Amino acid sequence: MGRRPPGKWTGGKFAPKRKVCSFCASRAKGIDYKDTAMLGRFISDRGKIEPRRRTGTCNRHQHALALAIKQARHVALLPFVPEHIHLQGLVPPLNLNSVAGESKTTAEAKPAAENAAAVPSVETEVSAKDIEI
Repeated sequence: MGRRPPGKWTGGKFAPKRKVCSFCASRAKGIDYKDTAMLGRFISDRGKIEPRRRTGTCNRHQHALALAIKQARHVALLPFVPEHIHLQGLVPPLNLNSVAGESKTTAEAKPAAENAAAVPSVETEVSAKDIEI
């Protein structure tokens, strides 16, 4: 019996399912490094970037994905090491409203002012008797 060519289906019971690049299928314009929920799908539980054969991304989008993950790690949106994932849990999605600096409404600002007033201020006086030389 001869060897089968690599990557060819031999006609067995199950035909291999071709993985389609999710970015090509959705016609994505680009990969944003701030979208941590999407980038988290392409990172293993050990914190490594998943390979193309596992994720099904094409060469172009795998390269852009790797650059976006590295940029997100550099800006501290994604962890470098798996210990951080185990200690902190999964990466929460980035809330752009809080980053954009939207002004608080008066309803939100009022409870914050009340909480500040409820905290007693601590003032201590130091006399010469308290300081021993």
